[in-house]
Amino acid sequence: MPESSQEWFARVSAEIDRSGYLGSDWGRWSSWPFAGELTPKPLQAPAAEPQRGGLGGIDCFVCDKVAAGDRSYIFWQDEHAILGVPAEPRALPFAAFLMPRTHADLADLPLATAARMGELLTLIERAAIDVLDIPRMQVARWGDGGEHLHWWLFARPTGMLQLRGTFLSHWDDILPPRPLEDLRADLDLVAARLVELAGGEASQS
Repeated sequence: MPESSQEWFARVSAEIDRSGYLGSDWGRWSSWPFAGELTPKPLQAPAAEPQRGGLGGIDCFVCDKVAAGDRSYIFWQDEHAILGVPAEPRALPFAAFLMPRTHADLADLPLATAARMGELLTLIERAAIDVLDIPRMQVARWGDGGEHLHWWLFARPTGMLQLRGTFLSHWDDILPPRPLEDLRADLDLVAARLVELAGGEASQS
């Protein structure tokens, strides 16, 4: 029988008490953003899951932007999906959100939309590589803040090997950002190329 969250916590906490946290070699990774020792926080017991934003499509930021046809936020769209602009300036040359038009999370995403979004992940990377000086796109999905499915799409500058891999989003948090209008101008270039590859509509700001 699978462990309950309480059983998982009890087992892991007991092992931490006996042996401590596992050692990590992150500090030797070229992509690790920090120097010096970092100390893990104490593990907290399971608690009630907080309500995520936009639950059931009510007061959902993404749904409101779609309903309003907000071109300051949506820079590409088709009948299944939209690409959204981050609300805050970013350091990376490419940062965006891929989301379904309809309110859904990953587990209840309509299969036709899921298939289209999978295709779009391939074509967005191709479009971004074609028009920006990036080597590839990184994709992440956390989703603990808002219920509406949102894939984070990131890319580093070509040759910036220190930013490769797992910690790219951390680097984006601590590097000096560039103006949001500059990011948007580059995203509009990606959108125009994506229209050529995948159809849909580019939404100029």
